[in-house]
Amino acid sequence: MQLLSTGWGTFLLGSVGRVNTFTFKYPFFRKFSSLPPAERERVLQGWASSPLPSIRQMFKALKSITAWAFYSKLNEHGENVAWKAIGYAGAAPEVRNRTEADFNQRRPLGDNHIDAKEAGVRLKSILANKGFSVVEEIDSFRAQSESLGYRKNEGDIHVECDVVIVGSGSGGGVMAAALAKQGFKVVVLEKGEYFAAQDVSSLEGPGMVNMLEKMGCLATDDGGVSLIAGKTVGGGTAINWCVSFKTPENVRNEWVNDHGLDMFSSERYDLALQAVWDRLSVQPDVDKHNLQNTVLQEGCKKLGLHYGTLQRNSPSDHYCGWCSYGCPTGKKQSTAQTWLVDAVDTGNAVVLSNCNAEHVFHDSSPYSKKDRKAQGVAATIGNGPNRIFIKANATVVSCGALMTPVLLLRSGFTNPNIGKYLRLHPASTTWGYFPEGTGPEGKAYEGGIMTVYSPVALRKPTEYGGLLETGVFHPAVFAAFHPWRSGADGKERLLRHGRTSHITIVTRDKGFGTVKIDKERDAVFNYSISAYDEESLLAGMVQSLRVFIAAGAVEVGTHQLDGERFNVEGASTSDIEAYLARVKRRGAKESSIQMASAHQLGSCRMGTSPATSAVDPKGEMWEAEGLFVGDGSVLPTSSGVNPMVTIQSIAYCTADSVVQYLRKYQV
Repeated sequence: MQLLSTGWGTFLLGSVGRVNTFTFKYPFFRKFSSLPPAERERVLQGWASSPLPSIRQMFKALKSITAWAFYSKLNEHGENVAWKAIGYAGAAPEVRNRTEADFNQRRPLGDNHIDAKEAGVRLKSILANKGFSVVEEIDSFRAQSESLGYRKNEGDIHVECDVVIVGSGSGGGVMAAALAKQGFKVVVLEKGEYFAAQDVSSLEGPGMVNMLEKMGCLATDDGGVSLIAGKTVGGGTAINWCVSFKTPENVRNEWVNDHGLDMFSSERYDLALQAVWDRLSVQPDVDKHNLQNTVLQEGCKKLGLHYGTLQRNSPSDHYCGWCSYGCPTGKKQSTAQTWLVDAVDTGNAVVLSNCNAEHVFHDSSPYSKKDRKAQGVAATIGNGPNRIFIKANATVVSCGALMTPVLLLRSGFTNPNIGKYLRLHPASTTWGYFPEGTGPEGKAYEGGIMTVYSPVALRKPTEYGGLLETGVFHPAVFAAFHPWRSGADGKERLLRHGRTSHITIVTRDKGFGTVKIDKERDAVFNYSISAYDEESLLAGMVQSLRVFIAAGAVEVGTHQLDGERFNVEGASTSDIEAYLARVKRRGAKESSIQMASAHQLGSCRMGTSPATSAVDPKGEMWEAEGLFVGDGSVLPTSSGVNPMVTIQSIAYCTADSVVQYLRKYQV
């Protein structure tokens, strides 16, 4: 950005986009803001089509951040100046119609959720009154705390309990409930905040800032893949789209045959799947498909493609298109509505929000069968400087496949499989435009977000392939992900926002990336889509475009940076095939397409040897006794379907291992 404020910098950056901003009139080199609008657009267009991947990535980042900021910015009335022009209502109907009585209803976690930052000095007495042992200092932590440079603060808190769980999402929530029900005292730490249904704004700006990692701006190191991960009580289950798949049989067989994990062919795992299914109230019915899902269903039907209705952890009348930012009705059965409620209702568990875990304490022990033994964790309260130190007989890390390896690496664990084998289910999206009076009724962002799916027909179901599903795009995310060719083009796309239907291709990736920390101990996520997975993604894109055309879209396109909009009306079969060939030719590399991941998996995978995995079949770290991992990072490979039920089922089994460990080693 600084370069663009100078004439020379603008000339150089224009040149890499193959645009010449030099003029023979003084001043010969003009800064970006001095260029006429048409020339500025040419510079940006040049970046989007640059032969240099780094320049295309720069364009993606600049376009996405700028567009998102403009369409998510709120005025003093809680509205955006563009919403009226594009026909967007803003908040969900349940939020717009919310009363004071609604807001004052009891929240599901009651007073067993404690905002540690807000509680301040009262936190000690609150925890003590709930039966937790609050002590002056934990002697066994002293040496490690000093080596980490932790300074003593007057507001530091020291607690002892049976189990500390870092993370409140799919894995952490399940394990909290299972362990608390067995009578163990459990502290759940969550670095985000708690939003019950009546606290949800349903707006893109506040929702992403408050409920997503890095305010929704998390990405791989080169910016190629946007990483969507929850940072709130409930984790990813608070912001996901309800889709519930049991672990596919072919995936279970692969984990047994290729990874030696017999648990996945056992009755124990069957029972875990059913327990999760029942607690989440998963059911197969949908009262009404929305615009997008009707388009997917009808297009598949006309093409003779297999399709099905998705099972969801919400009732059949859950017609909410705003669940990306928390469910304003409370009908979605996140862990904050289910497992965490079960945990705190026992009287044995508390959920502490605004607690960011920094370090897992561990030390050698003559009584340990492994090199180390976990002792507990240290977490910063809010933005610091105060910390909470928790000594526990068992420690569970459930930060998700992005952040669990980061915490373990920062804590000094060295197994080379920590952070390896990161799978992302890389996804991209295609779109079809249905003017008012054509196609199904309604707005694309209203109604159940995902209720229909179709497998990508490229490969056999037992192979690594993909799924066609729908995804919701409210204005800011729509503008951030859709291609941009000019100011006029961008505005026209937004004017069509409500009637633009989307299909997202979710790829079961065979390739993998890594999670590491740099010299400053910051997280670094590396991922490049493999040729095999790119082929799957492209096949899904082409298939989805055919679905749109069959369903009657008048215009279709992709999220490839070129931004081509194909007019279906009047197009011949050869015209359509030529367009689809252009889509395939452009490819689906991260630098040439908007790519995202909502399912991060496998970065601390389960296995039968420390040479190939980070945790053993019980979910315990190979390096440390009493340290368990309970989240998507333990999956041996990508699941190929929305992984919530699989993650929770594995965590359910791991919780049983923790119970056995505590009963055997509890002092």
